Formats: sequence, structure tokens, C-alpha cells
Amino acid sequence: MEYYCITDVGLIREKNQDSYIAVENDYGDFLFLVADGIGGGKAGEVASGEVIKYFDFTFRQSGRFTAVEDIISFLNFHVNAVNRHVYDLSVKYAEYEGMGTTLTGFMVTALGSFVLNCGDSRVYGFSDDIMIRLTNDDTLINRLLSEGKITYEESLNHPQRHYLVRAIGVGEKVKADVHQIKDMDYLLACSDGLHGYVSDEEIKTIILDKEKSVAQKTIDLKDLSLLKGGYDNVTVVLARMKQDV
Repeated sequence: MEYYCITDVGLIREKNQDSYIAVENDYGDFLFLVADGIGGGKAGEVASGEVIKYFDFTFRQSGRFTAVEDIISFLNFHVNAVNRHVYDLSVKYAEYEGMGTTLTGFMVTALGSFVLNCGDSRVYGFSDDIMIRLTNDDTLINRLLSEGKITYEESLNHPQRHYLVRAIGVGEKVKADVHQIKDMDYLLACSDGLHGYVSDEEIKTIILDKEKSVAQKTIDLKDLSLLKGGYDNVTVVLARMKQDV
């Protein structure tokens, strides 16, 4: 497996509230995560940083996974644990009040690959020249669309289109989406600084370019986000699962 990660503050924001991790444990399992801090001036970078720091330590200390159920339980347990940690900080310190973060990513193990998501950062998979979105945005817009209360056209300019209905640290408890996925050629995790400005088709074109390295594809995605205006922090984590693609 080959991977590359990059983050950029963008061209407008003063602080980068995105954080990421690419870490391997002692048993050859890999964990890739992206966290996009929310709360504006309310320490979004603290929330995302605390989540990534927590998983960096926890995953390095993890034992050998012997069953799929162990992996899913591990991810669910630690999502809830870090959620409570961030929430407690936001309650304890006035300067952190209201902070939170998205959390998305994937784990690659001998037992298969797994995706987790809480918020509106995304994981995409690429297999046989097909692009698949492996996460659903936890947004008010998605909820209204699924309930048939608004149309797709109405969603494009809805005043609450960026409102999250689920994120790490904004409540005492949270439930992330955790599931196993089939084998992929590439896996991509990114903050909405990428997918909010660069279309799925543009992302697909860059990832499936067979002439470019994993590092160059990652850099090209980041650069295209900046070219589109750089209105948000952008983080891109790309892993090539097979060497012959």
C-alpha cells in the first residue's frame, strides 16, 4: 500500500482547523482519519487536534484484531470515548464552548477495510475506474432530502445547507457510521474544503490518471481546491491499495 496526505489552510481562513492521521500499529493495520473542526472561532482546531491525537495514541496501542466484530467494536467504542473527551473540554473551558469536529476515515487490516464517518467530511472509493462515495453527509440538507421535504434544486442554495446534524464533541453521546467495505483500488478521505468545491467528476479524473503518482494526485486535488477559490481549509488523504493500478 502507498499513501500520501496533505492539508492546507486555503486562501481565506486565518487558521487551519483540519487535522489528519495516517498511522500503523504493530500488526500491520493502518488507520487514516480526517477531522474538520467546527465552531468558527470556538477552537475548532482544538477539537480536531484532540481527536487525532487520541486516535494516534490509541491505535498504536491496539492489540491484534482477530474478528471483524472486534474492529467495528474498537471504532465505535473509541469514537464515543473521544466524543466525550472533546465534549468535556468544551464544557470545562469557556474558550472551547461549542467546539466540535467532523471525523471520517478508513482502517485497512488483514480482515478487510472499514469506513467510519461522523459529519460531512467524506470517504470515496475507486475500483475498476468506478468512483463510489462510501459515506453519507450528516447534514440537515441530506435529512430533508431523504424525507422528501425539499428538492435537490432547493438544496443547492438552502440557507442551512452546511448545518451538521451529527459531529464529534457537540453532545455527550454520538453514534458514527461504521461499516466494512469491499476491496478497492484507491481510498480517499477528505474534508469539505475539497468536495465542497471540486466536483466528483474532477476528483475521479485526477485519481484515475494512471500517469501520476499517489503523491502527485493528492497535491493536484489540493491545488484544484485552491484554484477554485481556496475558501476553506482542505485536507486530502489518499491510499493506493493495489500497486498495479
